[in-house]
Amino acid sequence: MKRNVILLVICAILLLISCSEQHGIARRFVKNNRKTVVALYVPHMLVKRNMRNDSIPEHLADSSLQAHIEYLENQVKVIDKIDDDKFLDIIYLNMKKTLNDYGLEVEYWEDSISQPDSTHWVIEIPRIEVTEAWENQQFCKWVYENRYCMDVPVDMVNVATWFGLANDTTYMMAFTEQNYFNDTDVDFDIDYQTNKVYAKTYCDTINIDGFYKFASVLGRLYAGYCYDFMMNKYIDSHEVGAIDTINRYRYDPYERYFYQTQRDYLIEIK
Repeated sequence: MKRNVILLVICAILLLISCSEQHGIARRFVKNNRKTVVALYVPHMLVKRNMRNDSIPEHLADSSLQAHIEYLENQVKVIDKIDDDKFLDIIYLNMKKTLNDYGLEVEYWEDSISQPDSTHWVIEIPRIEVTEAWENQQFCKWVYENRYCMDVPVDMVNVATWFGLANDTTYMMAFTEQNYFNDTDVDFDIDYQTNKVYAKTYCDTINIDGFYKFASVLGRLYAGYCYDFMMNKYIDSHEVGAIDTINRYRYDPYERYFYQTQRDYLIEIK
């Protein structure tokens, strides 16, 4: 028993030493990359897919083909209303502002002389795929001693984005995806006179204005993801010993602190 305790203490000490080393490397990265120049490129257009599989309701089963077409078109909330230029401008401007908040300088440079190095990065987004679909999500709640569940169709728009990141002589590809979806909740009430349970559904549906607000969130998120990707590559290349490929560091430029995450970061494509 005493030996196990000693081993746990040793492991804890080694973990603290490792974290302290990584923090030191991360702080050095932040200090060294103030005023780093970044060339930022976004694609000229989006790849858009309508993957909805809506079905005609029973009360319209005997209606005309035109009525069926109009019904299905009315189910589409976002994908057919997106202005590519507006969406990409929102992404670019929010990425640029947030990269500035990280201490980087976003400039346009692309010629045979300018090449990425330790103080000149390239962040390129070669492809953004936007897909609208819907899926049934189950909502469950306990009402006294009974658990009630209900399947509710939820509209969603998936945004999948690929990144090319370069500094020095290294070019790396990475990927991330996020969903914009209905804000939905379900509550259950019991009618004690009839002993029946009723489900009340609350839904704030997706729309094009909400999707553009989502784009501004994505722009800020992408900027942080790209910065943290470069920072973690720097930590990996300067760390002594085994590289932690599960926990990745993130940096908050506003509060100026580092924290670890197991999934909130760009996934490298190797």
